Formats: sequence, C-alpha cells, structure tokens
Amino acid sequence: MSEMKWHPWHLWEDHQHGFYDNVSGKKKKELITQVIALFCDIDRLKQAMLDVVVNWPYSMEHNLTNSNLNHVAYVGQCAACLSVGAPSTVTMETWSTLKKPTQEAADAAALAALNEWQKSQKNQLCLNFI
Repeated sequence: MSEMKWHPWHLWEDHQHGFYDNVSGKKKKELITQVIALFCDIDRLKQAMLDVVVNWPYSMEHNLTNSNLNHVAYVGQCAACLSVGAPSTVTMETWSTLKKPTQEAADAAALAALNEWQKSQKNQLCLNFI
C-alpha cells in the first residue's frame, strides 16, 4: 500500500460518531447487547460496513492507509459505531464473546468492504488523470 494519508482528527467521521468515547454501566451493557445483535445479523452488518467505507472518507483514508492498523477490525468497529453508537472499546470487548462462525462471517464481510474501498481508491486515482 502507498504511504499513509493523514487527516486532522476533527475531520474524522469515526470521532464525530463517538468511536473514541468512553461508556460504562447500564449504557455499556446495552451497547454490548446491540453489538452482539448487529454482528449476528450479517446482512445488516455488511450494509453498515459498506456505509462506513463509502461515507466516512476521512476516517477510512487516514486509517486504512496505515499499515500498522488491523483494517478488518477497524471496519467492524466503525460499523458498530455507525449502526448502534458503540465506541471501539465496547466492540473490541464484545468480539471475544461472539461464536467463531459469527466472527468468521464478520471478518469476511469486513474484507469485502475493504475490497470495495480499495476499488474506489483506484477509480478515484484514474479519474484524477483524465
């Protein structure tokens, strides 16, 4: 992959949607339940993943051009943030409670969303040369 493309944090859509927030108590328990429901509904999860890779251009470019970041996990965490308002830490904590087939399906959905993002980047580069 090419070099990392940096954007200031105030432009990041993940930040604007609460990706880095802290929650606890009853609110955290509610979000855990909602994250589990999201990851168990693969069609809804796929759509949320596609929504973030298409509609969060600053966050995606900033983070998906960082080769030190787990892109699959990031897309899943963003999908949970967009869909149910879960901060990344809640999604990370919830991940280990999911059954292996659910995790595998989520990983496959994230890879498909990442492929869509990469295709859009290549198309964008082509348009720049026209």
